[in-house]
Amino acid sequence: MLSSISSFEANALNRITFGARAQDIARVRTMGWSAWVDDQLNPPAGDEPDLAAHINQLAMRIKYAGQAPFGNIPGWQPLDQTRPLTYLKLDNAGLWDIARRSDVSLAPNERYRIQQEMNAVTWVRNVHSRYQIREFMSDFWNNHFTIGRQECIYGTASLPLYDTQVIRPRVFGSFRDLLGAVARSPSMLRFLNNSESTADHPNENYARELLELHTLGAPAYVGITAPASLGTVEVVGRQVAAGFSDQDIVQASRALSGWTLEQGQAGPNGILPFTGNFIFNPLQHNAQAGMFMGVDLSRLSGMAQGELILDIVANHPATADFMVRKIARRIFGDAPPEGAILGAKGVWLSTRGRPDQLKQVMRALTVSGMEQMGLPAAKVRRPYERLIAFLRTTDTVINAYDGAWLVFSSLGDGMFVWATPEGRPDTDAQWQTAAANLETWNTLLQIMSTPSLRTSLYDQTPLEYAGSAIQIVEYWVGRMVGRTLRPAAMQALIDEALTPIGVLAAYRSAGINNIETALRRLTSLIAISPEFGMR
Repeated sequence: MLSSISSFEANALNRITFGARAQDIARVRTMGWSAWVDDQLNPPAGDEPDLAAHINQLAMRIKYAGQAPFGNIPGWQPLDQTRPLTYLKLDNAGLWDIARRSDVSLAPNERYRIQQEMNAVTWVRNVHSRYQIREFMSDFWNNHFTIGRQECIYGTASLPLYDTQVIRPRVFGSFRDLLGAVARSPSMLRFLNNSESTADHPNENYARELLELHTLGAPAYVGITAPASLGTVEVVGRQVAAGFSDQDIVQASRALSGWTLEQGQAGPNGILPFTGNFIFNPLQHNAQAGMFMGVDLSRLSGMAQGELILDIVANHPATADFMVRKIARRIFGDAPPEGAILGAKGVWLSTRGRPDQLKQVMRALTVSGMEQMGLPAAKVRRPYERLIAFLRTTDTVINAYDGAWLVFSSLGDGMFVWATPEGRPDTDAQWQTAAANLETWNTLLQIMSTPSLRTSLYDQTPLEYAGSAIQIVEYWVGRMVGRTLRPAAMQALIDEALTPIGVLAAYRSAGINNIETALRRLTSLIAISPEFGMR
């Protein structure tokens, strides 16, 4: 009989993966929790071989009408073909060239195709990767350093490289290194306008979000100017202010001006190419930066000023507190345990400068805080999380799906969908509205009809359960949730299984297609249950 209480393994796995599968639970029981976490925190540099092989063979249809030449616009030929995910292999110059030619000599569909390929492969990784903590934290950091794909066609074109070259390789590395890579990324430089910053008019957008959203956090903001009583803390061998003011944002914008991209503007040796690659352009650098959080930047020049700012904010105690609390909230829920936060914060501070800082912080939260990992589910799954968990717990094989980039976009969920720099909210209330629930339920009820997604629930269901609605329901509830649903919900599922279109009638008809259809309806109903909606 199915237990009413989830196991430690199921609860812990659901906290830091995209959904605990039966085989994952068995692996943790065999290895032990600590050994499993250590294995997860040491993934290969890229995708594991079987996942890479699957991704490399993916193909996706693209179809659009032609456009006749008009004036100086050459137009394009109609197209209807299935082709590999070739855009994911381009460098930044190649991606920018697609954006540049879009609507002129290329159909806009080709520009959208970049997003379609990126989202398609993200679904594949999130569902199939063995290294689920890396997937979980890549999702976290992509949202923390969020970029709205609606902002700029060039920054949007660069997003596949932002995900695979900036975020993913650094989720278990040094926060300072991650921060520096984000600061140089074409997508972030375009999104927050630092690539347009000039010596005469330093743009403050990136400087403000660097301090308020990416590092120190809004609690460290002290107003227009820092009060004399603010106090100092030691950071990278310097005494710096305990918080930041608007004047610090101004100084940071000056120091970071010149951190830009090759986008056809004037450079020290002539006109720069249009590649979108990072460059420090001294012609765009404002040399008037002064006191930043109590540190005199005027003694430095060029990029060194911006590098020192990144050193200060990455290693500041306020950043440790802000970031650890944010990660803990993602793992444990809206009210994370204070003890886990304090322990992980100590690890964050003691590992500053180490190349495995974020790995050690994650280990502190998941292993040193092991007792909290096994507590009952306390965090609402976002719509996207619930979808991926549904696909994982039904052992669905994900192929390239060209509609993945639009799923839940109206809710602001998914990759780079949230339009503003703060990223999507990480609170239960955000995902419990009527609109969010309705769209989530409809998607879960319909998603299995997508041809790109393949599974056989018939083959997965033990044949000996074919004559019992209770056993079939308990089997799939156990697979997907790890415990019984509330009594009324269990009875409702059993009653549905006993209807003329239910699972039991399908088994009695001995039609495999009918059985598969009934099982897909049953698992979809389980997926929309409140219990499956928690992790």
